[in-house]
Amino acid sequence: MAQFFRMVQSRWANTAMDGEGARLWGGRWNHPGNAAVYLAESRALAALEILVHAPRELLHTDWIIIEVEIPDEWIQSVKPNQVPADWRNLPSSPSARDFGSRWLTENRNLALRLPSTIIPKEHILLIQPHHPNASKLRPSKPKPFSFDPRLRK
Repeated sequence: MAQFFRMVQSRWANTAMDGEGARLWGGRWNHPGNAAVYLAESRALAALEILVHAPRELLHTDWIIIEVEIPDEWIQSVKPNQVPADWRNLPSSPSARDFGSRWLTENRNLALRLPSTIIPKEHILLIQPHHPNASKLRPSKPKPFSFDPRLRK
């Protein structure tokens, strides 16, 4: 069993696991139109993901963190040589979005473990919210999270 974390503004707590935001806007590993939920393998990495994407003024809003335990057998891992060579490009590379969207469309596994762009030796998890096992996940109750005031400047 592996533990992962999802951090969102508290106003999105009830929909944090539905993949709708990624479906509307896309992400590093998915094109718009493909629902996906992004998790991090640590609280710190989840916070870093927010820090690199959110404007600083949003760090003053209310945030929550959700813990999700996922059976190892529901997680597919990729080796570094299996992801597109340009996966770390900014903004998100089309080939990384193609890679993740293709995986999401196949709907074979609940989760795909991928390297984090911020710290490539750590991982994020791409969740297919429409996979049959998604309904078996039991996320924790959202817990308040606040960023250190030094980061909010």
